[in-house]
Amino acid sequence: MFKTRTRMVSFRLSEDEYERLKDLSLMECARSVSEFARAALCKLPDGNGDSCAAGSSPRMEKLEVAVRQLRLEMHQLRQLVEAANGRLPANGELARLQENNQ
Repeated sequence: MFKTRTRMVSFRLSEDEYERLKDLSLMECARSVSEFARAALCKLPDGNGDSCAAGSSPRMEKLEVAVRQLRLEMHQLRQLVEAANGRLPANGELARLQENNQ
């Protein structure tokens, strides 16, 4: 069951920060950058060792890690294919993805 969302949080990002957030949201298959940011925020502990994403089990977390790893590997494969076809990825894109996945 979805809770009605009545509050809004707004902040500014640099162009690079926004592009990174957009790339991460696409990798996580979020419907929007806002949905991704909300989900990421809910994964943070609330000080009591809990998060607002209640019900997360160790088994589910392992599955999420495996899915993220598969996404990274698929992205790397796509970049290799593009490089073989003469289209090289942007500088640092792969390193940035690897850094964010760990």
